[in-house]
Amino acid sequence: MAGLIDIATACSNGGLVNVLGVAVDVMDIFRTRGSSSCITFELKDEDLDGYAWEQSLKVKYFNDNESNLPHVRLNDVVLLRGVRVNQYQGRASGTASQAQRVKWAIFRADEDPSKSPSITTGPGSPTWIPTPGEKAKASALLELVQHKVQPQTPQRTRRGTIPQQSSTVVEASLATPTPRKGKMPVSQIKDAVPDKFCQIVAQVVKDHHYESDKSTIWVTDYTSNEGLPNHEKDDSMTGTDGDPYGHLSRKYKSWPGPWGQLTMQVTLWNPHANFARSNISVGDIVLLSYVRPKINRDGNLEAVIHEDKKFSHKVHLKVVSPDYDVDAKELMKRRKEYWKIHGDRKDDRKDDRKDDRKDDSRPAKKQKVDEPKKTLQKEGNRTSLPVAAVATSSRVKPNPQVKPRGVGIPNSSINSILAAETHVIKLPDDLKYKVPFQNVGYTLLARVVDFFPPKLEDFAVQVSSKSIIDNDTESVTWEWRFCLLVEGIEPLMSKNQQRQQLKIFVAGAEAEFLLCLDATNLRRDEQRLSELREKLFILWGNLEEQKQAAAGNPIDDEDWKPVKSASLPFTCCIKEYGVPCRDARDSDAMAIDGQLCVKEECFGWERRFSLFGTTIHE
Repeated sequence: MAGLIDIATACSNGGLVNVLGVAVDVMDIFRTRGSSSCITFELKDEDLDGYAWEQSLKVKYFNDNESNLPHVRLNDVVLLRGVRVNQYQGRASGTASQAQRVKWAIFRADEDPSKSPSITTGPGSPTWIPTPGEKAKASALLELVQHKVQPQTPQRTRRGTIPQQSSTVVEASLATPTPRKGKMPVSQIKDAVPDKFCQIVAQVVKDHHYESDKSTIWVTDYTSNEGLPNHEKDDSMTGTDGDPYGHLSRKYKSWPGPWGQLTMQVTLWNPHANFARSNISVGDIVLLSYVRPKINRDGNLEAVIHEDKKFSHKVHLKVVSPDYDVDAKELMKRRKEYWKIHGDRKDDRKDDRKDDRKDDSRPAKKQKVDEPKKTLQKEGNRTSLPVAAVATSSRVKPNPQVKPRGVGIPNSSINSILAAETHVIKLPDDLKYKVPFQNVGYTLLARVVDFFPPKLEDFAVQVSSKSIIDNDTESVTWEWRFCLLVEGIEPLMSKNQQRQQLKIFVAGAEAEFLLCLDATNLRRDEQRLSELREKLFILWGNLEEQKQAAAGNPIDDEDWKPVKSASLPFTCCIKEYGVPCRDARDSDAMAIDGQLCVKEECFGWERRFSLFGTTIHE
C-alpha cells in the first residue's frame, strides 16, 4: 500500500488507502441491525470553507466494540490507515469493517493554544504512534482549521421516515454557508494585477486547442481592465460583398465580441488543458482558480494556469451555472446590459464554436438558416441539459448505426451526470438541501464495457398479465430486460485516473425500440437469439466473446474488472428516475427513523438510469 495520499487522489483511485483530513461533518454513533456500532464522518484536506459534501470523503467505520470506534468530533484531524474507498452512485465513500481493523488516529486541538494537540489512536491495543510526517501534516491542518476566517458551525443531518408512496425525504445542510468555494477571493477582471493569484468567474468567448499539453481560452466577465488588449469592432471585415452564397474564398473572421478591453487570454497547461478540450465550450461560464495574471511580450495583460505542483491531477477550472452561482448570475446581468447597449448579439453559448468548426479552407457552401433544432422530449418533470457538455473528439466518431431521438442535444459526460450538481437546491436564508433523484433526461456518448445477465439467453424474461377479455385468465408474454454498463470516452486527467461508469437499464417498449425485435423465449427460439446477437454486435462489438473468454478463467471477484472492447462509442438518450431502496439485506443496515439502508446518500431512494429513444440500425 502506498503512503499517505490526499483525499482527492483517494476518491479518484479507490482501493486501500491511507488518508488524513479534517472532520467537517460528524454523525452520532448508532447500533446497526447486526452486531456492530457505526460512526459516520466527512473528511476534507482542502477547501475547508466549502460545504461539507464538496470534495470530501465520507467514511463509515464499523466495529462490534464501540470503544474501538474513533470518537470523532467536528474539526478533529483524523488519520486512517488502510481504509477501503469505493464508488457508489458517482461518489467515493470509505468503509472500515469489523474484519479489517483499520487503524485510526485523532488529532484534537487543545482549548489552550499554547498546548500541543492531543493524539488518540486505535483500535484496541497495542497502541501505535503516527509517523513524524503524519504528525506534521496533521498539525498543519489543525492550524488551518484554527485560522479559518469563518469557522464552520456544527452540521447536523435530519432524516425522517420515508413514506414510500406519498413523499420524498431529502437532506438539508443546516450549516451557515461560507461565501466562496476556495481559499483565495474571487476577483473581477477589472481588478486583476500581474503576479497576484486570484479566482475569476468568466464566460468563454473564444478557444483554441493545440495538439500538445496546452490550450488557450479567451474569457470575459464584462468588466474592463486598461492592461488588456483593445478589441475593436470592424464591420467591414465580416464578409465579402456580392457573395451571399459563399462561392468565393474564406471569409475573414472578426473578433466575436465583446469589444474594448474586456477580454483576457488565459493559457491552460495540463491537466487543465485536457479538461477544457473535453468539457469547456464557447459560451460556458467557468470558475478559474489559481489564475496568475502576467504581462506578455506585447505589454498586454494575460493569464496562465499551471499544473498544481502539490496535486498534479487537480483541475483548477469548472463550469458553473448562474442558477446556483452568485458571481455567474451577476456576470449574466452585466452581459445583458452590455449587449443591450452594443446591439444585436446572438445567443453566444454555442454559435462561435460552430463557426470555428466550419472548414474554411475550401469554398463554403450555402449555409442553411433558421433550421429548426430537434429537441429532446421531456421525460418526467423536465429535461436536463447540463452546462458541462462533452465535446466529441474529432478522432472518435460515434457509431453511425446507433441513433438517438434527441438529435442536436449536447452530450453530457458521465462525470457531470453522477456529480448531480442540479440535485442541490438552494432556498432563502442560504439553506441548501439535496434531492435523491430527478426525473430528467440526458444524451450520452459512451461505450459498453459490460452487460447483465452474462448470457444473452436471459435477456428476455417471462411475465404474466391479466387478459383484457377475460379477467379470470392470465396470459404469458416475454419482455426484454437487461442492463448495460457504460463508460465515457473523454480524455483522462492522469494515467492513474479511472473512468466513471454508469448502469443503464433496458426493458420493455424502449428495449423493443432499441432492438427492433420482439422478445421471445430465447432458450427455444434460436433464430431470435441469433438476430439479437447480431444487433448487439453492432452496439458493443466483440464484447460478448471477450466476456465469455474471461469467464473461462478463474478470476478473483475483487480483482475482476469489466472487459474492454474495441467497439465504437454510441450516442443514446437516457432518463433518470428513482426507485424505493430495497437494500435491507445488509447485516449492518441501520434502523433509524424506519430507514434500513446504509448506502451513501440514498435517503431511502435509489437513483437509476434507463435507456429510451435510441435505435440500432442495420
